[in-house]
Amino acid sequence: MKKTILLFTLLIALVFTSKAQFSENFNAVADGGMPTGWTLFNVDGLTVNSATAVNWVTNAWVCYAKAGLAITSKCAWSTSWYSSAGTSNDWMWTPAITVPASNPVLSYLVAAQDPSYPDGYEVRISTVAPTSGNLMSSTVLLTATAAETSATTKFISLAAYAGQTVYIAWRNNSVDMFLLAVDDVSVQSTPNNNAAMISINNPAIFASGPQSITGTIKNVGFNNITSYDVTYKIDGGASSATYTVTGANIALGSTGNFTHNVQYTFPTGAHTIQVTIGNVNGAVDPVLTDNVMSKSVSVASQIVAKTALLEGFSASTCAPCASWNATFNPWAVTNDANMNFIKYQVDWPGTGDPYYIAAAGDRVTYYGVSGVPDMYHDGVVQTLSTAALATSLSEATAKKSPFAINGTATYSGNTVTIPITINPYVTTSGLKVHCVVCEKKTTGNVGTNGETEWHHVMMTMLPTSAGATVNFTDGTAYTNTLTKDMTGTFVEEMSDLIAVIFIQDDATKEVYQSKTITIATGIGENSIGDVKIYPNPATDNVTIVNALNSDISLYDMYGKLIMSDNKISNSYLLNVSDLAKGTYILKITDGEKTYSRKITVMN
Repeated sequence: MKKTILLFTLLIALVFTSKAQFSENFNAVADGGMPTGWTLFNVDGLTVNSATAVNWVTNAWVCYAKAGLAITSKCAWSTSWYSSAGTSNDWMWTPAITVPASNPVLSYLVAAQDPSYPDGYEVRISTVAPTSGNLMSSTVLLTATAAETSATTKFISLAAYAGQTVYIAWRNNSVDMFLLAVDDVSVQSTPNNNAAMISINNPAIFASGPQSITGTIKNVGFNNITSYDVTYKIDGGASSATYTVTGANIALGSTGNFTHNVQYTFPTGAHTIQVTIGNVNGAVDPVLTDNVMSKSVSVASQIVAKTALLEGFSASTCAPCASWNATFNPWAVTNDANMNFIKYQVDWPGTGDPYYIAAAGDRVTYYGVSGVPDMYHDGVVQTLSTAALATSLSEATAKKSPFAINGTATYSGNTVTIPITINPYVTTSGLKVHCVVCEKKTTGNVGTNGETEWHHVMMTMLPTSAGATVNFTDGTAYTNTLTKDMTGTFVEEMSDLIAVIFIQDDATKEVYQSKTITIATGIGENSIGDVKIYPNPATDNVTIVNALNSDISLYDMYGKLIMSDNKISNSYLLNVSDLAKGTYILKITDGEKTYSRKITVMN
């Protein structure tokens, strides 16, 4: 199944000192049409897959504004997804363009919609008007085997055609991919030496202490950039020393990274980083509006280990889902200690999965998913291979987190109760806390793809699919107790539930921390006489009730004493958060009475 990713990127605004010789943004074109003077050639003659998300592409290229796609403004779209797989050969030619005599450059915006199925393309040029008989006589300016999957401005020097009349084409030459978009076509003269700030690469949240200021620039001038200056300010203070980048060789349209050679020691709290670049190739940058960039950051007092969260989208009516799950499920079992994961069952293709609920549809919209199987980590679509996912897990661990999540969860009858505590080591606002109740294995949602069981299927999201908006203060614990009557949901076994807690930034989709908690039997279902022990299994604390003044001992399965305490309180918390995953024996001694109970730790 083809799928779509919703990716928002920072696009560079090109401001030149001379007026564009030719430009087209497609905004004035009627849906399904093309601008006056543009010429299309549908050479392959293949039939677009009419039962899919690309059935609106009714010609070699068509103009549409489609919400939720990689380019949301009106632009030109082409597809290579046909009813029977074949090689696309779809051309889009400009009208005649007179190339400027000095520093002529072609620029355009491009995006392949689906990272798993990225269309490739060619840019070609001809000095004669295109006809069906001379297309391949044109000259190739650029070949891309796979276009960028976030909207990217590309630049091509037209110096070899200065002063000439030309026609320029985009040719989709992909095999069974998805969608390709082109927008903001321009031919104009450019300044010799011109750079633009693209990003400040310091993370939005990091630990206090010395930090290097890093960033990325883009060359939007005609000459290659070999040197430039970088300065920064923190919180509007004095400028740093000037750092001159030398030895660079950044071609037109390419990017380069820098790391300022003077670190800044950040105290805990909120700060603003402002970076300025200039003196490109020893000359004054003619366009200064794109030379300065600011970024707000939050500095944590400490950081702790981070556990990755994978969010998958699947359906029991999707044949590729069965193939992928056959690979993913055993890999997930092997990597259970290194990650948390959730599966959202969707209501397509066809009738979709019988266990679809509206909250799954909300997550589909949140990420811009339009096909399955699909999987996300930190808001980024993942390549569906276990090697790629293993890399994501390693990256998550390396990042660390300024949040620690703890909690217990129990059920009584059909009602789950999930008290959670989040200890923040950073002050920041507007993050979302989500709690997803999943069933570890379901077998009742059989569809048409041959699968007979599904893992970690989402049953509900608490408090809602939108999560709870939380403003965190460093050192102040956030607590909340969530409850849900699961009557009427698709839960098959209450004893098979888990709760996945995670903290997410809606702006970037990054997940800062996650934790899985087993939803254990509640008070009264792990009892010894009047003594109550819960939850069991546990991840953080085991509560012992009605054992006032008793002595307790915890042993591993080999009889080794792990911990003990005397004269415990009437509602005693036994901390097992540092214990290895496994089974332990809890002994409670009250005078001459001794009780034993197996305790399962799920860390």
